[in-house]
Amino acid sequence: MVSELEEVKQVRRKEALLRDGVPEWIVSDRTDNVQALHSMANPDWAIPSMWVMSPADSCLVLGSSQDDACIDFEYAEKLDVGIARRTTGGGAVYVDPQALLWVDVFVPRGHSLWKDDINSASTWMGGVWESALGSLGVDSQMHIKPFKKDSLSDLVCFAGRAPGELMVGDKKILGISQRRTKQGVRFQCALALEWKPEKWIGLFTASSIANLQSKVFNSGRSVPLERNEVIRAFGQVLTSP
Repeated sequence: MVSELEEVKQVRRKEALLRDGVPEWIVSDRTDNVQALHSMANPDWAIPSMWVMSPADSCLVLGSSQDDACIDFEYAEKLDVGIARRTTGGGAVYVDPQALLWVDVFVPRGHSLWKDDINSASTWMGGVWESALGSLGVDSQMHIKPFKKDSLSDLVCFAGRAPGELMVGDKKILGISQRRTKQGVRFQCALALEWKPEKWIGLFTASSIANLQSKVFNSGRSVPLERNEVIRAFGQVLTSP
C-alpha cells in the first residue's frame, strides 16, 4: 500500500510496495501549467506509475481533434483562462486546481494489469475509482455500455458516457480517457470535486445546441470530498496487491 500523500504541492517520487527491492508503483505529484502537464512524457515505463496532477492555472482543455472555432478566445483572456489541447479525443474539460482532481495512471505493456481490450482497460480503471469512492461513502454507478456521444458531448466531455466512467444517478462525476503507445497505456482521469459550469460555459461561442447551459449543467455533478482524502483512497485501492 502506498504511504499517505500528506501534501501534494511539489513534484516528488515515492516508492510503493517493494518486491525483491523493486517498487511495484511509483507515485508522483506533478506541478506545472495545464498544457505542460498534458505534454509531459513518462520517462520510465518499466514500472506502473500514478501521477497526481497539480495544475498551476485554470484552463479549458480541448480534445485532440476538437475544432477551436468554438472558443471565444477574447473572453478566455479576459477571465485569465488558458486554452490547451490534450492528446486524447472527446470534448472539452475545464481544469481548475480546486474544482477538478486530475490523476494520470501509466500501465506498461506486458504488465499483469495490462489489458489488450480498450473497453476492459477502461472498466478496470473505473472499477478502481468506484471502489475508492465507495470507501468514502459515494454510491456511484459505472457506465459499462458502449460509448454514448452526441453533439453536446463533442463539445463538452462530461456530457458523454464512455465505458468505465462513473455516474451518480444520470450525472457524470468521473471522466476517463486513455492514450495507447508501444510502451503502454496512459489513463487520464478527471473527478469533479466541484461542478459549476456557469464559470466556464461562456468560453464557448454561440452554439447550435439549444439550451446549452442547462444541458451542460445537468450532465455532471460534484462529489463532496476533500482532494487529499480521495487521493489517499484511490492510491490505496490502485496499489493493493
